[in-house]
Amino acid sequence: MNIRKITLSVIAALLAGGIAQAGDKFRIGFIAEPAHGLYFVARDKGYFQDENIDPELFQFSTTAEGVAALKSRKLDVGTFGTAAPLLFIARGTDFTIFGGMMIGGQAIITKPENADKYKDLKNFKGKTIGLGKLTTGDVIFRGALKKAGLDPSVDVKIVELPGQSAVVEAVRKGAVDAGIVFSPHFSLAEAKYGLKVSNYIADFYPRYTCCRLTANTDALRKNPELYKRFLIALIRAYKFYRENPDETVKILANGLKIDEDILRKDTYTDHTFESNPDPLTNGTVDFWNVMTDIGYLPENHVRVRDHIDTSIYRQALDEVLKRYPDDPVYRELDGFYSKNN
Repeated sequence: MNIRKITLSVIAALLAGGIAQAGDKFRIGFIAEPAHGLYFVARDKGYFQDENIDPELFQFSTTAEGVAALKSRKLDVGTFGTAAPLLFIARGTDFTIFGGMMIGGQAIITKPENADKYKDLKNFKGKTIGLGKLTTGDVIFRGALKKAGLDPSVDVKIVELPGQSAVVEAVRKGAVDAGIVFSPHFSLAEAKYGLKVSNYIADFYPRYTCCRLTANTDALRKNPELYKRFLIALIRAYKFYRENPDETVKILANGLKIDEDILRKDTYTDHTFESNPDPLTNGTVDFWNVMTDIGYLPENHVRVRDHIDTSIYRQALDEVLKRYPDDPVYRELDGFYSKNN
């Protein structure tokens, strides 16, 4: 048997087993935070491969950059907070939110000597707050201030900074009184610089939505089967994340290049966020209403529910339940979906 025959026989065997079949390319945009780790779990455990998807992961440093890349069709899906995609939708971009990635996950950091006084939101009056532009924490913090009787556009000074590291540095140098950052940056700020978390944003606004799975509407409608398979992989990754903390931390550390102790602390020990692929329609609409209430959105006649599609996630979850009808994690997701959509 010559080399050519050996090569052909190997190829034939691989094709027969389905191993050589190339998966559908799927371009995924994300931010380097632990809650986005479902992507790495799905990739490393073979769930994307099982669904015939070849994931291409693109990391962005800011939500604004990521959403712009999605709008320009450099991505098939983006996970860049809730505020950014909703603002783009309000301005006329035809995005659709079809799933989720993160619940909670933002915190207020300050110098240790100031942490206790900021436990009360009213003590932020007259203070300067640094935060990243178009971040979830920005909107929820402003909404919480308004609930506490403060006018976020008058009673505090908001300074928009180019990224999370810039916010941490501004707090360190005293350029701002406090900063709002997402995981893992608040834990890194405590570990590396001795700063202190005064509050988690969820202390003021429990279980608010953060990063949503967002796509260009026409792309989603053109190939719903592809997006369904993508969601099946994430649903399976969610189960693994829930049941295998030690291995999940190692996968995240390898994918995100973040210290394992920091990842374990935010993901499991303190549970500062939750990864969850559910669309969270109710929470997303509530977030839209907060943005409207604080004047974050331009005046428009957009109906946000027209830009939320839960049907593909429902089909994906039904498929997983069909495969594993007695699995308690998937059953829990089923109940969660009913309550939140």
